[in-house]
Amino acid sequence: MLNVVRAAAVLILVQSIHSTDPNDFLNRKYYSSSVLGLVKLLKMEQEFMVNFSIYANILQEKVDNLNIFLDALKRPNHKTHNEREKFVSNPLNAFGLIRRLNQDWPKLQNYTQKPLGLEQLTAMQDIVSAAPESFDMNEKLKAMHRIETTYDLQPKDIAKGLLQRTEFNYRLLFRDCLALAYHKFEIGEFKRSLLWFQEALKLSTDGSLEIMNRLKEIELKGFATAVAKRSIYLSNQGLTNETIDDMANSQLQDAKLMDLEQLISSELKQWINDDSTTPPTDHNLGCRGLFPKKSNLVCRYNSSTNAFLKLAPLKMEEISRDPYIVMFHEVISDKDIEEMKGEITEMENGWTSLGDPKEIVSRVYWIRKESSFSKRINQRISDMTGFKLEEFPAIQLANFGVGGYFKPHYDFYTDRLKEVDVNNTLGDRIGSIIFYAGEVSQGGQTVFPDLKVAVEPKKGNALFWFNAFDDSTPDPRSLHSVCPVLVGSRWTITKWLHYAPQLFVKPCSPRVHLE
Repeated sequence: MLNVVRAAAVLILVQSIHSTDPNDFLNRKYYSSSVLGLVKLLKMEQEFMVNFSIYANILQEKVDNLNIFLDALKRPNHKTHNEREKFVSNPLNAFGLIRRLNQDWPKLQNYTQKPLGLEQLTAMQDIVSAAPESFDMNEKLKAMHRIETTYDLQPKDIAKGLLQRTEFNYRLLFRDCLALAYHKFEIGEFKRSLLWFQEALKLSTDGSLEIMNRLKEIELKGFATAVAKRSIYLSNQGLTNETIDDMANSQLQDAKLMDLEQLISSELKQWINDDSTTPPTDHNLGCRGLFPKKSNLVCRYNSSTNAFLKLAPLKMEEISRDPYIVMFHEVISDKDIEEMKGEITEMENGWTSLGDPKEIVSRVYWIRKESSFSKRINQRISDMTGFKLEEFPAIQLANFGVGGYFKPHYDFYTDRLKEVDVNNTLGDRIGSIIFYAGEVSQGGQTVFPDLKVAVEPKKGNALFWFNAFDDSTPDPRSLHSVCPVLVGSRWTITKWLHYAPQLFVKPCSPRVHLE
């Protein structure tokens, strides 16, 4: 029975799902781009395991029934012709033999061929058909690489569940580490590839499970083939791809597992360039918490931007005075957040940029229709900032995936934004506000790299800053980014405040040039 289940598992594990229309990836729903999508995927896996367990039990019951029948037939082994002749000479034995072959064995033959667990097999096939495609897998590999490099994490620590200073009760498997090693190889990160490959080799598979050994052999051979092809190409770049393929296949034709492991390790070591290490960017330093602490900043109650705040002032923390950046504490409740999620119908892909290459790092939803929730949030923003929001009440909701981030960018209207919003009548985005509406225990900070400022995305708080100088010209110091989410579900509510509606609230004034 175990061999039957193993064979079924092999088919499921190695099956690849291909999109029937590879050109529509921009509009597809991807699991990797949000924690919301990953939750759906976890439910799918749980449903798959339930069906797989039922299917295995059905097969086990069949094997048990067959074993019961075989046990009933146990008798001394008749090795010689005389022993067999003596046995069938007994009328009871002769009758039983003929009856079994005439009545029992045909029924058992039919029983062994009867399809079982069809309902479960159909359910599992439906789940597998909705499984993540190659785009999802590639995005998650890139997200893992982003996490590793941004936070300067070591493969040996990640493999054993240690992320920064927090250890989790989870370990990566052999195939997890091998997939990461192969991805590093593909992007030319040979040192990291070797480290991940070494971690994979430490994780021995169960030698009694033929399926796991077979999968290990298939994937190791695929990795070794790619390594061999690169090695052959580097030695003679004039060879055709067909010739390189033939040479690599010939080289590995009779290779054992140990040969494959040795080839991969030795070639990766040769390609490592110890001088290729690049210094961390300011974005990375901010994500690692390495910016110097700011001084002379205060926390206070804000009661001046709105008359209502004289009765209920808001807790406000200065993040930077020039340019102006503040954090409002405890301005959105758990009840607000649940109501926010109830507003969502269908989320769309959130991109890191409008150019190429495309990276989906979140799922977003625009609340354009006025609701009690949007009215309350907009009023709260007006209380916090003193700005008028009637002309542009829409707000954006977003949920980031694990490893989701945002590249350094400006919120004010660059030429790119002018191209995609040619009908804009509200003027430039002079201010931005982000409500943090999810639990993020590690990562996900908002970083202002030029200011050496990093802000933790504490649930319930809101970050506000200006994107323009007092004369309404863009302030390049407002460059900001989002660190990869390491642990947690980063939900945000974002609002951009435009110039035209605030013309009389915040009129232009000459910019003071400090010497």
